[in-house]
Amino acid sequence: MANIFNLNGNDDVMIFNLGDLRLEFQPTDEKSKELSDKALELKEKADNVTEGDEWENRRTIKELLDDFFGVMFDTDVTEKIYDAAGKNTWSYLKIFLQIADAVIDVKRKQENDETFKKYLAE
Repeated sequence: MANIFNLNGNDDVMIFNLGDLRLEFQPTDEKSKELSDKALELKEKADNVTEGDEWENRRTIKELLDDFFGVMFDTDVTEKIYDAAGKNTWSYLKIFLQIADAVIDVKRKQENDETFKKYLAE
């Protein structure tokens, strides 16, 4: 008689629903590194945004978010996310912050996964 094991090795896909728009992020090693590198690059650029013209700042912030979402999901989806945000940069930023919080939360859970702790402790 055969021993059959059903394993859940790839349950890390993150799905984000924005109205009718469904976004999926598969955190492969390559994609996670690319996203981490892009986040550092964008943080540096964001630090250079100065007080001044609000509309220029909104344009700059939108470009930074477009760049990030293009890496995380696909460049074809950035305008769809912006549309889902009502074409408002602050709402677009809010979506980014919610997605970032979700990614951080999942990463923390993975780091504290009891399955890994069990086998690493042995």
